[in-house]
Amino acid sequence: MEVWYHSRLVGCLAMTDNGLCTFEYSGAFLSDGFSISPFELPLQKGVFVAKRNSFEGGFGVFDDALPDGWGLLVLDRYLQSIGQKPSELNLLDRLALVGKSGRGALEFVPDKSVSQPSQVAEIEFLGREVAALLDDKDYFGEHIKELYQRGGSPGGARPKVFLRADGEEWLVKFPAKNDPESIGSTEYQYALLARECGIEMPDVRLFGGKYFGVRRFDGNADGKLHVVL
Repeated sequence: MEVWYHSRLVGCLAMTDNGLCTFEYSGAFLSDGFSISPFELPLQKGVFVAKRNSFEGGFGVFDDALPDGWGLLVLDRYLQSIGQKPSELNLLDRLALVGKSGRGALEFVPDKSVSQPSQVAEIEFLGREVAALLDDKDYFGEHIKELYQRGGSPGGARPKVFLRADGEEWLVKFPAKNDPESIGSTEYQYALLARECGIEMPDVRLFGGKYFGVRRFDGNADGKLHVVL
Protein backbone atom coordinates (compact mmCIF):
# COMPACT_ATOMS: atom_id res chain seq x y z
CA MET A 1 0.00 0.00 0.00
CA GLU A 2 1.20 3.51 -0.85
CA VAL A 3 0.94 6.57 1.43
CA TRP A 4 0.60 9.95 -0.31
CA TYR A 5 0.77 13.56 0.85
CA HIS A 6 -0.33 16.37 -1.50
CA SER A 7 0.35 14.28 -4.63
CA ARG A 8 3.75 13.14 -3.28
CA LEU A 9 4.55 9.54 -2.51
CA VAL A 10 5.54 9.42 1.17
CA GLY A 11 6.28 5.72 1.35
CA CYS A 12 4.84 2.22 1.40
CA LEU A 13 3.04 0.11 3.99
CA ALA A 14 3.01 -3.66 4.24
CA MET A 15 2.14 -6.37 6.76
CA THR A 16 4.48 -8.99 8.15
CA ASP A 17 3.46 -12.66 8.33
CA ASN A 18 2.70 -12.23 12.03
CA GLY A 19 0.42 -9.24 11.53
CA LEU A 20 2.71 -6.27 12.21
CA CYS A 21 2.65 -3.14 10.09
CA THR A 22 5.84 -2.04 8.30
CA PHE A 23 6.62 1.31 6.68
CA GLU A 24 9.43 2.66 4.52
CA TYR A 25 9.86 6.21 3.20
CA SER A 26 10.30 6.69 -0.54
CA GLY A 27 13.69 7.91 -1.75
CA ALA A 28 12.25 11.15 -3.11
CA PHE A 29 10.49 11.95 0.16
CA LEU A 30 13.66 11.25 2.12
CA SER A 31 15.50 13.90 0.13
CA ASP A 32 13.21 16.85 0.87
CA GLY A 33 10.24 15.62 2.91
CA PHE A 34 9.55 15.59 6.63
CA SER A 35 8.91 13.04 9.35
CA ILE A 36 5.19 12.27 9.37
CA SER A 37 5.54 10.96 12.95
CA PRO A 38 8.75 12.16 14.67
CA PHE A 39 8.64 9.71 17.58
CA GLU A 40 7.74 6.58 15.61
CA LEU A 41 8.87 7.29 12.06
CA PRO A 42 11.91 9.61 11.89
CA LEU A 43 12.87 10.67 8.39
CA GLN A 44 15.57 8.11 7.65
CA LYS A 45 16.26 5.10 5.46
CA GLY A 46 15.14 1.64 6.44
CA VAL A 47 12.04 -0.39 7.15
CA PHE A 48 10.17 0.46 10.35
CA VAL A 49 8.28 -2.38 12.05
CA ALA A 50 5.48 -1.54 14.47
CA LYS A 51 5.31 -2.99 17.96
CA ARG A 52 2.67 -5.54 18.87
CA ASN A 53 1.45 -3.72 21.96
CA SER A 54 0.83 -0.35 20.32
CA PHE A 55 -2.16 0.30 18.06
CA GLU A 56 -2.72 -3.43 17.54
CA GLY A 57 0.47 -3.82 15.58
CA GLY A 58 0.20 -0.55 13.67
CA PHE A 59 1.64 2.98 13.86
CA GLY A 60 -0.18 5.80 15.61
CA VAL A 61 -0.01 8.19 12.68
CA PHE A 62 -1.92 5.74 10.48
CA ASP A 63 -4.24 4.70 13.28
CA ASP A 64 -5.28 8.36 13.44
CA ALA A 65 -6.73 8.00 9.95
CA LEU A 66 -8.91 5.06 10.97
CA PRO A 67 -12.39 5.37 12.47
CA ASP A 68 -12.88 4.59 16.14
CA GLY A 69 -15.88 4.39 18.43
CA TRP A 70 -18.83 5.61 16.40
CA GLY A 71 -16.95 5.40 13.11
CA LEU A 72 -16.12 1.75 13.72
CA LEU A 73 -19.74 0.96 14.50
CA VAL A 74 -20.95 2.57 11.29
CA LEU A 75 -18.19 1.03 9.19
CA ASP A 76 -18.73 -2.49 10.51
CA ARG A 77 -22.50 -2.20 10.09
CA TYR A 78 -22.02 -0.96 6.52
CA LEU A 79 -19.63 -3.81 5.71
CA GLN A 80 -22.11 -6.33 7.04
CA SER A 81 -24.86 -4.77 4.92
CA ILE A 82 -22.84 -5.52 1.77
CA GLY A 83 -21.93 -9.04 2.85
CA GLN A 84 -18.40 -8.35 4.13
CA LYS A 85 -17.22 -9.73 7.48
CA PRO A 86 -15.38 -6.98 9.41
CA SER A 87 -13.23 -9.57 11.18
CA GLU A 88 -11.67 -10.58 7.86
CA LEU A 89 -10.14 -7.13 7.28
CA ASN A 90 -6.58 -6.34 8.32
CA LEU A 91 -5.07 -2.91 8.93
CA LEU A 92 -4.27 -2.26 5.26
CA ASP A 93 -7.78 -3.29 4.21
CA ARG A 94 -9.23 -0.72 6.59
CA LEU A 95 -6.82 2.00 5.45
CA ALA A 96 -7.87 1.27 1.86
CA LEU A 97 -11.49 1.90 2.92
CA VAL A 98 -10.36 5.27 4.26
CA GLY A 99 -8.45 5.99 1.03
CA LYS A 100 -8.42 9.71 0.33
CA SER A 101 -11.35 10.55 2.59
CA GLY A 102 -9.79 10.38 6.07
CA ARG A 103 -8.73 13.00 8.57
CA GLY A 104 -5.56 14.93 7.85
CA ALA A 105 -3.55 15.08 4.66
CA LEU A 106 -2.30 11.50 4.35
CA GLU A 107 -4.02 9.44 1.66
CA PHE A 108 -3.87 5.71 0.99
CA VAL A 109 -3.68 3.85 -2.31
CA PRO A 110 -5.42 1.66 -3.32
CA ASP A 111 -8.38 3.86 -2.45
CA LYS A 112 -11.51 1.80 -1.81
CA SER A 113 -13.42 4.53 -0.01
CA VAL A 114 -17.06 5.23 -0.76
CA SER A 115 -17.55 8.67 -2.29
CA GLN A 116 -19.18 11.13 0.05
CA PRO A 117 -22.55 12.50 -1.10
CA SER A 118 -22.37 15.99 -2.53
CA GLN A 119 -25.80 17.15 -1.43
CA VAL A 120 -26.36 18.88 1.89
CA ALA A 121 -28.19 16.45 4.16
CA GLU A 122 -31.13 17.51 6.31
CA ILE A 123 -29.79 17.54 9.85
CA GLU A 124 -32.92 16.14 11.49
CA PHE A 125 -32.94 13.24 9.05
CA LEU A 126 -29.37 12.37 10.01
CA GLY A 127 -30.27 12.73 13.69
CA ARG A 128 -33.08 10.20 13.33
CA GLU A 129 -30.81 7.73 11.51
CA VAL A 130 -28.14 8.06 14.20
CA ALA A 131 -30.71 7.46 16.95
CA ALA A 132 -32.06 4.39 15.12
CA LEU A 133 -28.58 2.89 14.83
CA LEU A 134 -27.82 3.52 18.51
CA ASP A 135 -31.14 2.03 19.65
CA ASP A 136 -31.00 -1.15 17.59
CA LYS A 137 -27.85 -3.31 17.48
CA ASP A 138 -29.29 -5.09 14.44
CA TYR A 139 -30.14 -1.92 12.52
CA PHE A 140 -29.39 -2.16 8.82
CA GLY A 141 -31.58 0.64 7.52
CA GLU A 142 -31.55 1.71 3.90
CA HIS A 143 -29.53 4.80 4.86
CA ILE A 144 -26.63 2.98 6.53
CA LYS A 145 -24.48 3.80 3.50
CA GLU A 146 -25.34 7.49 3.94
CA LEU A 147 -24.17 7.38 7.57
CA TYR A 148 -20.98 5.59 6.58
CA GLN A 149 -20.24 8.12 3.84
CA ARG A 150 -20.69 11.02 6.22
CA GLY A 151 -19.46 9.50 9.47
CA GLY A 152 -17.14 6.59 8.76
CA SER A 153 -13.87 8.34 9.51
CA PRO A 154 -14.35 10.85 12.37
CA GLY A 155 -12.68 9.80 15.61
CA GLY A 156 -14.15 9.68 19.08
CA ALA A 157 -16.93 7.69 20.67
CA ARG A 158 -19.92 9.95 20.02
CA PRO A 159 -21.88 9.96 16.75
CA LYS A 160 -20.56 12.47 14.22
CA VAL A 161 -21.00 13.32 10.57
CA PHE A 162 -19.22 15.55 8.09
CA LEU A 163 -21.39 18.25 6.54
CA ARG A 164 -20.76 21.02 4.07
CA ALA A 165 -22.44 24.32 4.95
CA ASP A 166 -21.84 27.83 3.63
CA GLY A 167 -18.94 26.55 1.54
CA GLU A 168 -17.09 25.03 4.52
CA GLU A 169 -16.64 21.54 5.95
CA TRP A 170 -18.08 20.96 9.41
CA LEU A 171 -17.98 18.12 11.90
CA VAL A 172 -21.36 17.80 13.61
CA LYS A 173 -21.95 15.76 16.78
CA PHE A 174 -25.13 13.98 17.85
CA PRO A 175 -26.07 12.84 21.36
CA ALA A 176 -24.95 9.39 22.47
CA LYS A 177 -27.60 7.04 23.78
CA ASN A 178 -27.41 8.24 27.40
CA ASP A 179 -26.71 11.92 26.70
CA PRO A 180 -29.31 14.58 27.53
CA GLU A 181 -30.90 16.21 24.51
CA SER A 182 -29.27 19.51 25.52
CA ILE A 183 -25.72 18.11 25.25
CA GLY A 184 -25.10 19.91 21.95
CA SER A 185 -26.07 23.36 23.20
CA THR A 186 -24.08 22.76 26.41
CA GLU A 187 -20.93 21.91 24.46
CA TYR A 188 -21.52 24.95 22.26
CA GLN A 189 -21.66 27.23 25.32
CA TYR A 190 -18.46 25.69 26.70
CA ALA A 191 -16.74 26.33 23.38
CA LEU A 192 -17.76 29.97 23.48
CA LEU A 193 -16.49 30.27 27.07
CA ALA A 194 -13.18 28.73 26.05
CA ARG A 195 -12.79 31.36 23.35
CA GLU A 196 -13.60 34.13 25.84
CA CYS A 197 -10.84 32.74 28.08
CA GLY A 198 -8.34 33.22 25.28
CA ILE A 199 -8.15 29.58 24.17
CA GLU A 200 -7.69 29.29 20.42
CA MET A 201 -10.81 27.63 19.03
CA PRO A 202 -12.04 26.80 15.53
CA ASP A 203 -15.39 28.24 14.49
CA VAL A 204 -18.36 26.57 16.15
CA ARG A 205 -22.11 26.71 15.57
CA LEU A 206 -25.36 24.95 16.45
CA PHE A 207 -27.03 23.04 13.64
CA GLY A 208 -30.79 22.68 13.89
CA GLY A 209 -30.62 24.63 17.12
CA LYS A 210 -29.26 21.63 19.07
CA TYR A 211 -26.42 19.81 17.30
CA PHE A 212 -22.90 21.04 18.08
CA GLY A 213 -20.74 21.67 15.02
CA VAL A 214 -17.08 22.60 14.69
CA ARG A 215 -15.33 23.67 11.51
CA ARG A 216 -12.89 20.99 10.38
CA PHE A 217 -9.44 21.64 11.80
CA ASP A 218 -7.52 19.43 9.36
CA GLY A 219 -7.77 21.73 6.36
CA ASN A 220 -7.79 25.34 5.21
CA ALA A 221 -8.05 27.33 1.99
CA ASP A 222 -4.74 25.83 0.84
CA GLY A 223 -5.92 22.22 1.23
CA LYS A 224 -5.52 19.39 3.72
CA LEU A 225 -3.29 19.71 6.78
CA HIS A 226 -1.18 16.89 8.17
CA VAL A 227 -2.25 16.18 11.75
CA VAL A 228 -1.13 13.66 14.37
CA LEU A 229 -3.66 13.30 17.16
